[in-house]
Amino acid sequence: MEFCENCGKVLIPKNNKVKCSCGYEKKLSSEDIETQYTFKGEAIPENEVIVKTDNNVTLPTKKITCYKCGGKKGYWWTVQTRSADEAPTYFIRCAKCGNTWRQSN
Repeated sequence: MEFCENCGKVLIPKNNKVKCSCGYEKKLSSEDIETQYTFKGEAIPENEVIVKTDNNVTLPTKKITCYKCGGKKGYWWTVQTRSADEAPTYFIRCAKCGNTWRQSN
């Protein structure tokens, strides 16, 4: 990365040279461009994800009683549905039937 020798601004290359608004200008060699301005990202091979069932839920669980099916296990999460100075809204989903309801505190 090049900085202007006069004012210290970061210089972006264009047409094999860097030019600053204060008037500073410098010609860049192809080696300068390769070493200072070429970025290579990390190559990560793609991983194949296999989903076997639709029950792969990573939410926290709690003991509940579902009012639709009587299920005893539920997943829960919170969402700030009102202003920031009020309590969040808790959502609960039955693990057995998928019924979802909310509980405000």
